[in-house]
Amino acid sequence: MQIRSGGLRRPKAVISPFNSNIIQVHNPYTALWWSAAFPGAGHILLGKGIKGVLLFLWEFAINTQSHLNQAIYLSMTGEFDAAKACLDIRWFFLYIAIYIFVMWDSYRLATELNQFSVLADRARVPLPAFRMNSFEINYLMKASPWFGIVWSLFMPGLGHLISRNLASGLYLMLSHILIVYKSNFLSAVFYTMTGEFALATSSLDPQWLLYLPSVYVFAASDSYYRILASNRMFEIEQARHLRNRYNPPDFKMPV
Repeated sequence: MQIRSGGLRRPKAVISPFNSNIIQVHNPYTALWWSAAFPGAGHILLGKGIKGVLLFLWEFAINTQSHLNQAIYLSMTGEFDAAKACLDIRWFFLYIAIYIFVMWDSYRLATELNQFSVLADRARVPLPAFRMNSFEINYLMKASPWFGIVWSLFMPGLGHLISRNLASGLYLMLSHILIVYKSNFLSAVFYTMTGEFALATSSLDPQWLLYLPSVYVFAASDSYYRILASNRMFEIEQARHLRNRYNPPDFKMPV
């Protein structure tokens, strides 16, 4: 039986052949923190993929136009006058309002979705187990969450492919490729390995380089918790299936 979110008042999980989305309890301050670290990340964490991707693109566009990361880098190296000179205040003031809204919105969404998650658990809503079409297959299955971290550290997005979140995984991979290319990160790594440290430093673009830590750490963290959530849904779905199909009516489940 195919379970679609439209047939349930408060669904707990929906899977398509290309993606998985699970409502689970999150600490609202975690969503707020990721929105502060990289606008859009908190929304992706909560399962709001479209809004998260749009905010990701907004961050790339407005932050880059205002040269905010460049100003942060110069401030960290003590070059305060250069930091003030490079900052484009026309774009910077446009950035502030949306940045504050993103943090507030992710916190609000986390509190609301936490309530829906608890209500769905209490209602024992049906859970999907397997979906496929002629192009792709998706299903609930247990996996080690540490695999998500390890593969995300090789390249952000690979851990999401393990958790069967194709859309998020491909977007994070494309974002990583863009950041690495624009920041000249791999060129700097090559120059460092050949001992040309001055050339490595001069080749880096701090404006794009400062995007990299947030994307790396978020991809590893998000894939880890997505796999944990998928593992839990698999256990619950399997337990309900076995109880409903194989236990006699008078069997008392142990607490």
